[in-house]
Amino acid sequence: MIARTEKPLNFRPRMVLAYADSARSAQASRHFRRLGWEVHQAPSGPEVRRLVGALRPSVVILDTDLRGESGWLTCAKLTLAGPAPRVILVAEEVTPREEEFAQAVNAAAVVSAHAGLPALVTEVQDGIVAVAG
Repeated sequence: MIARTEKPLNFRPRMVLAYADSARSAQASRHFRRLGWEVHQAPSGPEVRRLVGALRPSVVILDTDLRGESGWLTCAKLTLAGPAPRVILVAEEVTPREEEFAQAVNAAAVVSAHAGLPALVTEVQDGIVAVAG
């Protein structure tokens, strides 16, 4: 008899990560990989959307200041296109205005870049717990 599992034994949660700053992107990518995530970096909104369509990640992290197409617009396009992964926006400052924009584009959360990786990791993990629970 062969036992079947719902997830492959080597399952790793998948994320797409897009930052305007390549150093921040590399730092976040390394950190999440150490935590067991399969991380795919994207330099632009259109590339984020292409990767989301191809990879079906569970989380997308978007810098709000992406070049060309903002993270706000990319988030809106992802969430309006149909079932979307959980999208977390990273803004320089999180004010009531940013929180309203995040709600308007159906982001799961908006996190301050100044809060650093610990705040981002907490938001990602809180979302995973909410989905699993």
